[in-house]
Amino acid sequence: MYGGLHSPRPLPAEDTLLLVARGFTPRVEARGPTPVLLDLHGLGRAWPTPRELGHALLDAAASRALEAQVALAFTRTAVLVLARARPGVTIVPAGGEADALAPLPLALLDLAPAREEILLRWGLRTIGDLQRLPPDGLAARFGPEGPRLRRLARGEDEGVLVPAPVPEAFEMTLELDWPVDGLEPLAFLLGRVLEPLCAGLVRRGRRAASLLLDLGLVDGSTHRRTLRPAAPSGEPRTWRTLALLDLEVHPPRDAIQRITARAEPTPAREVQFSLLDPAMPSPERLAETMARLHEWTAAGRGGEARLLDTHRPGAFAVGTFSPGPATPAPDAPPPLQVALRAYRPPRLAHVVLKEGAPAFVAAPGVRGAVSAWAGPWRSSGDWWDAAWSREEWDVALAGGGVFRLFYDRLREAWFVEGELD
Repeated sequence: MYGGLHSPRPLPAEDTLLLVARGFTPRVEARGPTPVLLDLHGLGRAWPTPRELGHALLDAAASRALEAQVALAFTRTAVLVLARARPGVTIVPAGGEADALAPLPLALLDLAPAREEILLRWGLRTIGDLQRLPPDGLAARFGPEGPRLRRLARGEDEGVLVPAPVPEAFEMTLELDWPVDGLEPLAFLLGRVLEPLCAGLVRRGRRAASLLLDLGLVDGSTHRRTLRPAAPSGEPRTWRTLALLDLEVHPPRDAIQRITARAEPTPAREVQFSLLDPAMPSPERLAETMARLHEWTAAGRGGEARLLDTHRPGAFAVGTFSPGPATPAPDAPPPLQVALRAYRPPRLAHVVLKEGAPAFVAAPGVRGAVSAWAGPWRSSGDWWDAAWSREEWDVALAGGGVFRLFYDRLREAWFVEGELD
């Protein structure tokens, strides 16, 4: 037997009826907030009669301040239609689905608007009118969909029940008998929270992409920290290390009375090792190493340098360090390229011009007459923020060496940016 649970009024939350249904059976299908379909097979031991089971569903909905309608029948199609059509509890015996649906309006079948319009033009108003049409005639006009419409009107099922997945919550809370102050006693208590939390993730083939740590303090406030490593992990030791390193930088302002850890689950990582490529560091060890670097350096100083989408020379930002897979070296040698060994910072220079071009350069470590030059290449940008404007020259000195100079047009100063190899 199947059950249908429908609320004729707007629901306060989309999963409210689903929670009511899961109180009776885990085999629940929900295509929206309402109605909800239940597979009631095997519940006869707790509720001897279908009517008692129907009223139990109504009482469970009423306990959540919900107005509900319940239908019980032996086909899923019938209960979904009857639950929306009739208030209270509706019980349909086996084989009586077609008779129960016959007097109901045709609109309850949720047909496609085009199909429903055609049937209304034919003069059909109830589900029973559709039941009485000959299947051969429906097939001639609608093709394979015609017999399916007639089976739907008779309450016959197609397909199987698809249970809605049960939401997984990975959360652990530890209430402390005595407040703790300091990272050393906290390290032991974090292990008691993180070990069962990670064990639950591993049992379900999951890893944690992030961890939300809520520390309830004695003064009633909550110290919240969110940990997001470069790669998901299910190792309690890794998460404990990351949490302790983060709390060293951002310590709570009072003693800790409660510890709550909530994980954001993600599918387990699948790794295909190679016999030829060099071994990569495990994501857990890499996350710990990066967390230690973040602790030792100032905020925003640890990570991976990434070029910005701008023409400004040397512009970059620091992002999360997450190396990709190793790429094999090409068989053919790369083409010869000119490399710039940049000076950090650029060296302030004195440049003598002759006919608008550099003729002599003097800077720390760089000095000599210019024997050949190329340029200038002018560029500018970011006028709305920290504006920059420069013209670049490549010069070869008579004493040897090729260097890149640039003239900062805003500061009106020359600099040696680097040496060209």
